[in-house]
Amino acid sequence: MGVDNMLTEAIDILKHLPERYLEKALEAIREVKGELDKEDKGATPPCPECIGEEIVRNGHKHGKQAFLCRGCGKSFVATSKTALFNSRSGESVWKQVIRDTVSGVPIDKTASNLLLHHETVFNMRHKILFVIEQEENEHPTKLSGVCEADETYVLESYKGKRLPDGFWRKPRKHGAVAAKRGLSSEYVCVCAGVERDGNAVAVAVNRAIAGKDDIDRVFGERVSKSTLVLSDGAKGYSVLAGKCEVHGVEKDGGGFYNINTVNSYHSFIKERNRKARGFATKYLNRYTSLFSKVFRNTEGITDHIYDLLCDMNDRYHTNIESQTQNLLEI
Repeated sequence: MGVDNMLTEAIDILKHLPERYLEKALEAIREVKGELDKEDKGATPPCPECIGEEIVRNGHKHGKQAFLCRGCGKSFVATSKTALFNSRSGESVWKQVIRDTVSGVPIDKTASNLLLHHETVFNMRHKILFVIEQEENEHPTKLSGVCEADETYVLESYKGKRLPDGFWRKPRKHGAVAAKRGLSSEYVCVCAGVERDGNAVAVAVNRAIAGKDDIDRVFGERVSKSTLVLSDGAKGYSVLAGKCEVHGVEKDGGGFYNINTVNSYHSFIKERNRKARGFATKYLNRYTSLFSKVFRNTEGITDHIYDLLCDMNDRYHTNIESQTQNLLEI
């Protein structure tokens, strides 16, 4: 049984068990839960306030073991200051939601597989996306070696929002096409860069062709003297000339000087956007932060993202905060 489907398979088996076997299954699960509870009794996390280790147990809070730091006097639970604070779901549920988010599984399907409400999974997914974007903003991905850079365009979307009267365009169904041919104000420009051997980054910048300021904002702090940027020859990339080596690629060029890798990344972004029938534009940079992490790099990504959620570095935000703060406005 693959770990990616372990939880959903377990739930599916329980749903289809004859009633006479269900009690035995629950008894086995309770036995495992009891063993885990015994293991947890010996674990005491450090204080999230002072990182002190003089910790004692201090009753329970919201059904979770509470602790008291004798150093600073603060009371906390193991998930304090993490994105999992106040969550009733355990590690296995969170990891399955992460896997489904990484794979582009629709929220309704995840909710159905895990026997959760749509809104619960929606809130979990957006906490995951918020933390990933927060990490990228705090520690921008560095690009070194041979790096390909180019722009792609994604149809803007007001998914989940009712358009006001007199809006500049008529509402359209999810997955619909633009009203005008070619590039127009209906498209959002995404600057993307990919190392040929590793990291990727993508940031939505505006509704027009990327200018020098946009390119510098995306790549300026991410490149260094050890970076060779290959672009399609757009003049805007000359702004990086003092920070790294820049080389233009002819449209019919081949061999070493090509941008096939970044074009593949563009296709990945557009395919995920098509599969979701359009991401709400306000959340677009949260999804591009996710795509930057998972493009050609899915091994161990679930554990890595879960560790970010468990980080006590002020990762906790309410559902409202994670869905309204630092949104893309263009």
